[in-house]
Amino acid sequence: MARKGILSLGDAFIDFVSQTRDNNSFDRNLGGASVNVAVHISRFAIPSFYITKLGIDEDSIFVEEEMQKEKINLDESVRTSTKKISKVFVHLDEDGERHFHNYENETPDEVVLESDIKGQSFENKAIFYFGSGTLFHPHARAATKKAISLAKEKGLLIAFDANIRLKRWNKEEECREVIRELLPFVDILKLSREELYFLMEVDTVEEGMEELANLNIPFQLVTLGEKGAIGRLLEKKMHVPAEAVNVLDTNGSGDAFMATILFYIHEKGFPNSEEEMVNYIRCANKLGAMVATKKGSLPPLDNYRSLVLK
Repeated sequence: MARKGILSLGDAFIDFVSQTRDNNSFDRNLGGASVNVAVHISRFAIPSFYITKLGIDEDSIFVEEEMQKEKINLDESVRTSTKKISKVFVHLDEDGERHFHNYENETPDEVVLESDIKGQSFENKAIFYFGSGTLFHPHARAATKKAISLAKEKGLLIAFDANIRLKRWNKEEECREVIRELLPFVDILKLSREELYFLMEVDTVEEGMEELANLNIPFQLVTLGEKGAIGRLLEKKMHVPAEAVNVLDTNGSGDAFMATILFYIHEKGFPNSEEEMVNYIRCANKLGAMVATKKGSLPPLDNYRSLVLK
């Protein structure tokens, strides 16, 4: 049986995004970096599977219904009667710019556990994707390590997008050490420029890429915001500029970028040439830029495949 689909592990959020500068009216939206990637994958018409922990209250029902609308398979997720969905509140400042205001987690120890990770979840899948959102809690970290081990055992490619949120970690050094410990197991790595600096403890992209080269990660990607992205596949390294757009909201652009890369690798495998690698990154830049022109991390867009393939 041919491998099909991408399995993601993460923590689902609800984003409460302010609609007024008084910050007294909020829209409720599905959120979380790993959720964003899983949604984009599904919109590419690729089977998208998601492992998380959900509760049974109104917020969990909202998250589950929204993910089901996006055709994300939650069969491998787990539920408890006490789990509360984490919330992020995004405020508007006087200039109308959005900024992270606060993060609420009423049940910080209700995380995916090692016992929740089953070998059957990895059968016949092509790629396993995760981020750092399941690494700062020791129990979730153990579950993530088990998932990586099972993914390797079952022959899946392993993709990691750091998405570091230092406010969720006890110490910066702990964050750096935990992530660096796992990088040698990764086949596809995406970092922002700032994450590259932080993890490799360098001051320039060039120095950071040199450090990454020592980790023998097959496909490495570093996003540079409005300057595009750098990709390296084995010894081939290319910088691909971004398209100029009128940016409205950058929230979720990196997740759209990552999902596009995973779409191409799922459909075509690793790039076979510099030209093909440039095309993968160019299309990832394109979807990331399109998301940035609209409000929210998961704005409605037309047919995904036609967007990046035309």
